[in-house]
Amino acid sequence: MPTTQAPRRTLPANPSREHLRKQAKRLAKSHDLQLATAQRRLAQEYGHSSWAELLRVVDGAAQASPSSPLALAAARADEAVVRELLSRGDRPNGENHDINTPLWLACASDAPAERRIAIAMLLLRAGASPRQTGENQTAPLHQAARKGPIALVELLIRHGALSWQPDRRGKTALDYARKGVASDREQIVALLDRPVIRDPRFRAAVKAIHAGDVAALNGLLDRNPELLHERAIEPDCYPQDYFRDPKLFWFIANNPTLMRKVPANIVDVGWAMIARGAEEADLNYTLELIMSSGSLEDQQAALMTLLVDAGAIATPASVRVALAHWELAPILLLLARGMAMTAPIAAALGRTQALSALLAEASPDDRQEALGLAVINRQVDAARLCLDAGADPNAFLPVHRHSVPLHQAAINDDVELMKLLVERGARLDIRDTLWDGTPLGWAVHNKKAKAEAYLRSQLTKGASMSVDA
Repeated sequence: MPTTQAPRRTLPANPSREHLRKQAKRLAKSHDLQLATAQRRLAQEYGHSSWAELLRVVDGAAQASPSSPLALAAARADEAVVRELLSRGDRPNGENHDINTPLWLACASDAPAERRIAIAMLLLRAGASPRQTGENQTAPLHQAARKGPIALVELLIRHGALSWQPDRRGKTALDYARKGVASDREQIVALLDRPVIRDPRFRAAVKAIHAGDVAALNGLLDRNPELLHERAIEPDCYPQDYFRDPKLFWFIANNPTLMRKVPANIVDVGWAMIARGAEEADLNYTLELIMSSGSLEDQQAALMTLLVDAGAIATPASVRVALAHWELAPILLLLARGMAMTAPIAAALGRTQALSALLAEASPDDRQEALGLAVINRQVDAARLCLDAGADPNAFLPVHRHSVPLHQAAINDDVELMKLLVERGARLDIRDTLWDGTPLGWAVHNKKAKAEAYLRSQLTKGASMSVDA
C-alpha cells in the first residue's frame, strides 16, 4: 500500500482549490518542476498520497463547512435556489458564520459568466453589500476583477463597490485584474486603472505633467489648445466622486496620488497652463485639491501661492476638506493672506478664545461643522465649546459624511474625546453609511485598542443600546 511522509504543512481552516493551485504553480516555478510533479510533492507535504486525494479532502472540508444555504447556492450559481431563499427572507449578506458572503462566492464561482452575473444581480437588488469582505479581506470586486467578465465588474461598481478598496495585503481590484484569468482581462484592467483616459493626446499631456516636461506640454497644447478645456470622460459606471472626468489642470495637485515623486518644477508646469488661459473654475477646484493633498510636501505652499496670485479663491468647501484631512498648513497660509477666521477653522486649530466668540454668531450648520472638525483634529476643548453651543453629537458630519463624531474619535483612538461625546449623549449604535459599522466596529477593524476597550466598557455598563459591532 502506498505510504506518505509525515505532513510538513497544515491545511488552513477553510482550504480552497484555488489557493492550492497557486501554491503548486509557485512550487513548480521555484524548483523548475513539471506542474504535475509539483502538485504531487505539495500533496505529500500536506500528508496525502496524491493531488487528487488532497483535492478530495479540500472539497470535503468545503461541504462540511457551516456555510448558510444562500452562500452555498450562490457558490453554485444556482439561480432558482438563490431566488427562492431570498424570497423567503434569507439575509442577502449571508449569516454571521459565513466566511464569505453569497455575493463574494458568486463572483468567485467557477460557473459560467452569465449565471454568476444573474446571481450577483439578484443579491444586489436584495440589498447585498458589495463592500463586505471575505477571506483575506477581499471584496467581491477583487474576485470579479480576477475572473471577469467586465460586465460583472461594472455591475458591482454601479452598486457601490469601491475600486480602491484594499485586501489584507493592500492589493486593490486593479492588482487582481492584472494577474487575473479573465478572457477580457485587458478591458477590465483599462476600466479599473483610474482615471480612465482614452484620448492619447490627453494621456500624453498628463505624462508631460508627471514628468515636469514643460516643453512637451507646451508643444501638445500648441497643437491641441482644446485639451486645456476638455475632460477625460470616464466610464459611466463610476460614481461622481471628486476626481471623476478630470480636467488637465487638476493633475498638478497630485490628488489622488498619481506621481510617486512630484517634479521639482511643478510650479512652472502649472504656470504654463495658467498662461494659456486655464479656466477660473479649474483654478478654484485645483486649489482645493492642492490644499487637501498630502503628497506635495514643500511644493504645496508654492503651488497655492501660484494659484491664489492667478485669482483662485479658496471656497468654504476647500477649507473644510483640507481641515478634514489634517492639512492645517494651507489654512494658516490663507489666514496669513487675509482669509477671515470662522468657527469651523477656529475649532480645527484649537483656537478656543476665538471660537467662543464666533460660536455665539454661528449658524447651526457652522456649529455642527465646527464640532466635526474639532473631533477630527483632536481638539477636546474646542469640541466641548461646540457641544455647549448646541452641536448635536449624533448628527452625521458635514465632512466624512458617512460617519458621526464618535466614529472619528474611535478611529483616532481618542478616548478623551469619546468620553466627552458619550457624556453629552453620543450613541454607540449608529452605523456609518459607507461600511455599515458602529464606532466599536471601526475601532476593532482598525486595531484601535484604547478606543475598543473604552467602547466595550460603555456597552457593558449599558450606556447605549445593544450593538453588534
